[in-house]
This record gives sequence, structure tokens and C-alpha cells, in this order.
Amino acid sequence: MKQKNAFTLIELLIVVAIIAILAAIAIPNFLEAQIRAKVSRAKSDLRSIGTAVESYATDWNRYPPNDGKYVVIPVELSTPQAYITSAKLVDPFKEKSEEFIAFDEIRSRYYTYNCIVTLQEAAWWNVRGRPCPHEAIDHSMENEGAFEKYGRWRMVCVGPDTQYLNKSYPMPLKGSDIPYDPTNGTVSFGNILYTPKHRFNLVKQ
Repeated sequence: MKQKNAFTLIELLIVVAIIAILAAIAIPNFLEAQIRAKVSRAKSDLRSIGTAVESYATDWNRYPPNDGKYVVIPVELSTPQAYITSAKLVDPFKEKSEEFIAFDEIRSRYYTYNCIVTLQEAAWWNVRGRPCPHEAIDHSMENEGAFEKYGRWRMVCVGPDTQYLNKSYPMPLKGSDIPYDPTNGTVSFGNILYTPKHRFNLVKQ
């Protein structure tokens, strides 16, 4: 009689188990590589925007104003003179985000930009239809010490946790200032902050 060559059920189960173990090892590494790539992309974008902001300030002797309720990269950076290709640079961690700005119901998918101002400057811009967010106002009732913390502007990528504010911290403003630190885990809370004073090394509050 001829003997048939075939896998036994035990052998098939062993092969399936080995594939499952390899997948369990490979998938987390693949996801971490994706996150690291997005972090690198965000940092590169923020550096480019920072260069554009400083170039604008050199030409106009002031920094581009806050874009009001949109809290995105100001349109002045791309028109009429193009300091950067497009002001609508999408935050890689918010590409599929359902988060929106509650009072305007506009999906917030872009990097956050804040031009730091005094309370008087904020009032001046508010009259001109460019209201300043709380983070941008250096005042005891808003974000006291903003100039000291950031310099003249502040930009934010929400980071791998995709949350701008961290509810673990009682003060929302403090929560938004917690920097992302990959040593706490690739997917950990915190924002990727970029400022002219500390660049990516904002001192933890």
C-alpha cells in the first residue's frame, strides 16, 4: 500500500500557533513604527511652520495673529505671500479624528497655533474678529506666564493619545502643556509642543 503524505491535525495546530505567536510579536512593533513615523512627521511640520512664522515676523515686524475660533495655522502664512505651501497642514494624529470645536462645530484636524498676546492685545484682536484662545493670553485670569513658558508663539500636535487636553490634570491649560514623552510608552498622553523659547523641550509644569 502507498503511504499518503499529509499533515496531521496536531502539526497544523502547531503551525497555526507559531503564526499567531509571530503575529503577536510583529503587529505591536509595526504599530509602534507607525507612531514613531507620525511623531517625526509632526516635528518636521512644526519646524517648517516655525520657520514660516519667524520669516513673517521679519517681514511684518509682528507675528501672525491667532486665527480666531479656528485655532489653526493663520492664513497669513500662505497668502498673499507664501511663507509655507499651505496653512492647512493636517495633524497626523487627527487625520481621522471626530473631535470638533464645540462652539463652532468645525472639525479640528489641523495643528494648533497660538500667538501669545497681552490682555489688551487680545481685546484689540477680538474687536477685529480674531479672538484669542485662553492659551494665547498672558494674564492672571487666562494663561499667566505664557510669554515666559513659550516665547511669542506656541504650536501643538495632539500626539499619539489624540487628546489636546488631559483630564488627569485639574487645570485644562496645564493639561494641554504636558509634553509627550516616548519613554513613558510609545502611546502615552501628552502633546508635541513646539515653541521659540524651548523648541521641543518645554519644561514640564
